[in-house]
Amino acid sequence: MRLRWTVIVVSFASVVLFACTPDLTGTGGPSLIDAVSVVGDTGTAGSGTSPVGSQTLPTAQTQNAPTTLSGSVAASGDYRLFDAGAGTTGDEWIVKPAAGSDTSFLVVLFDADHELLRRELVSPRTTLEHVVRTATPTIYVGVAPANGSGGGDFSFVVTQRAGVAIPAPAQQVVWLNFAGGSDVRVQARSGISFPALDAAVVNPQYAGQSAMLKSAIVAAMREDYAAYNVVILSSDEGPVPGGPHATIQFGGDDPRLLGLADNVDQYNADPGQTAMVYVEAFADYKTMELSADEMGQMIGNTASHELGHLLGLFHTQKPVDIMDTTGSAWDLATDQSFTTGSLEPSVFPTGSENSPARLAETVGEKAGPKEKGVTKPLSPEMMLRKASLRALMRNELRSRCGTCLDPDG
Repeated sequence: MRLRWTVIVVSFASVVLFACTPDLTGTGGPSLIDAVSVVGDTGTAGSGTSPVGSQTLPTAQTQNAPTTLSGSVAASGDYRLFDAGAGTTGDEWIVKPAAGSDTSFLVVLFDADHELLRRELVSPRTTLEHVVRTATPTIYVGVAPANGSGGGDFSFVVTQRAGVAIPAPAQQVVWLNFAGGSDVRVQARSGISFPALDAAVVNPQYAGQSAMLKSAIVAAMREDYAAYNVVILSSDEGPVPGGPHATIQFGGDDPRLLGLADNVDQYNADPGQTAMVYVEAFADYKTMELSADEMGQMIGNTASHELGHLLGLFHTQKPVDIMDTTGSAWDLATDQSFTTGSLEPSVFPTGSENSPARLAETVGEKAGPKEKGVTKPLSPEMMLRKASLRALMRNELRSRCGTCLDPDG
């Protein structure tokens, strides 16, 4: 997963998936609600240290009447939020730099619950465009420095256009390739080649258990996406699908990563992308003494995370969430699910991601009653192993997801 979570640094004591603080605050500043509430009065928000500027978005914007949003953000962690008024289903919001602007900034749209709707690195060459799928009493526009930049003054033109066709959810077919690959490329990386998956490369004790390992991976992913219109097929079940499909490759190694996705494809604009799960990298977890079935759950969670990126999901900070980048290796080995979690700071310094809602809007939900995802606890045996190995799990391991390393790369 390329943007797959910001980097998950798995320490044998913890998997650090770079995430955000769960309290929805700006660095050293007030809460998100406080930041929004002061915009109309004092023109300040985020960290509370820099003026937003002379103009802010009105609370009730006239459609088709562009508004200029200006202000300033400082170092990493600083941000500004603007109340843009109600978002009606079918409204298209467009944010682009004002004339003369030559700097890139992270720009987001949040709904009334501060849940991420769209994120873009807006520059003189790129704009943010979003069609509201679900009506919300308030649209918030957030601005933060681009990752690695020092921020500065910003000026954007914001336009709201009514009556735009709403993109319909579309089924996603996913092919899990366990059969090996040649010159497989993800993102802009050089191609890699790898043989068919052999469980023994993960742990010699799994020799002869490849079928069990693969079956556990497939079962974990199908459970993760059971509520959504996602069809998961594997190379053990048949040939490559004939129509558009995403591909998850299982094989190879990386000195730092467990997974990598082509990018974070918001609302799944391209259903034919690829992600890698570096199966050999999981050999680092032999000390956990997982069974082949338990290791399959761990690899399956990683694959579901990478697929989440291909379906438009960013990193969060909630260990039970599939898109988390903060949990431990033990969290990754248990049954995670899609939920709502605080954004990882490299995504935006505040706000949250409602993965179930975004997936429903992107691929649609399956018919029938829905069961709320519940994370299964560690088994008693795994709890004992966790306690006995705690002192050994201090060495920094590789990141969970390469997509986390640079969400904008």
